[in-house]
Amino acid sequence: MGYMMILWIILVTVVTVYYLNIPPPDLSPRLKTWYKKGNFMKYKEFDIFYIDEDGILTDDSTLLLIHGFPTSSHDWIKILDDMKEQYSRIIIPDMLGFGFTDKPKQYDYLITEQADILEAVLKSLSVKDVHIMSHDYGDTVALELLHRHNTGSGYMQVNSLCMLNGGVFPETNFPLFTQKALLVPVLGDLLSHLSFYGSLKRGLGSTFGPKTQPSETDMRDFYTVLRYKEGNVVMSRLIHYITQRNENKERWVGALQKTKVPVHMIYGPADPVNPPVFVDHYKKVVPNPHIEVLPIDIGHYPQWEYPNGVVSSYLQFLETIKDD
Repeated sequence: MGYMMILWIILVTVVTVYYLNIPPPDLSPRLKTWYKKGNFMKYKEFDIFYIDEDGILTDDSTLLLIHGFPTSSHDWIKILDDMKEQYSRIIIPDMLGFGFTDKPKQYDYLITEQADILEAVLKSLSVKDVHIMSHDYGDTVALELLHRHNTGSGYMQVNSLCMLNGGVFPETNFPLFTQKALLVPVLGDLLSHLSFYGSLKRGLGSTFGPKTQPSETDMRDFYTVLRYKEGNVVMSRLIHYITQRNENKERWVGALQKTKVPVHMIYGPADPVNPPVFVDHYKKVVPNPHIEVLPIDIGHYPQWEYPNGVVSSYLQFLETIKDD
C-alpha cells in the first residue's frame, strides 16, 4: 500500500471520528416550543411523538397531518393555525425514525408499519374518523391507509385525502443523487454517518423553488431535527421507502384509482424529484383527477414555500366535499 494511500486512510479516519463526536445542535426556541406542544405514546418499545391540537370547530372533525422525508411534523407549522379554523382537532405525529420520535439504528423501516403506528396513535386518542393531509413520504403512508380504508382492513375511516408533492408514481419520481447513494449498501450507511449541515442544505435546498429557498434559520431547524436522536444515522434505512413504492405499486397506486374517498393533489411544479411530467401522468392514471398546480416557482415543499396558496387550494377542496 502506497504512502499517500496510507495518509489518505488516516485522514478519512480522523475526520470520521471527529465528526461522529460532534454533538447535535441545540433545539432553537421555535423547535423547543413545538416539542413542548407534544406528547409521547409507546409503540412496542419506541416513544412516538405527536401533537394533539384543538381546533375552533365543535363538530368532532379531525385532521391528520403526515410529514415527509427527511423532515418532521414541524413541516406543518406554517399552515397549522389555518387548519385549526377548519377542524375540531389536529393530530400531527412524527413517524418512526423522524423528528422527536425514536430512531432505532438497526431497523427495517416499512411503510406498512408507519401506517400501523399512525393507527396506534389514533386509537390511543380514541379517534377513528379522519381527514388526511400528507406530503412526500407521508403520501405513501397515506396511500397505505387509504388501501386499508378501501378494503375494510384498517382502523381508520378516511373521510378525505389531500396530498402534496410526493413520489406517488415510481415512473415519474426521480430521486436526487444523494438519495440514490443512500440506497447503496455500505456506502449509504457511511454517508448517513457523515451527513453534515452543508450537505443537507445543498440537497434539501435543491428541492425548493429558486425564489422560495428556506432561510438560514429554517434550514438550521431542519438539520437540528434530523440530527436529534442521531436521526442522520438512519437515513440509509428510511430511504428504502423508494424501493417499497416500486414493490407495492399495485397496492398503493391501486388504492388511489379504486377509492371512493375524495382526493385532492396540491402540486408545486419546481420539483426536481417529481417534475411536471407528474401532472399529466396523474391526470391519466387517476379517475376524475382533482389536482391544482401551484405557481411555477413553487417546489417540493409547498406547505413551507407557499402556505397561503396551499391553504387556499385546500379550502376550495373542502368546499367541493361539502357540495357533494
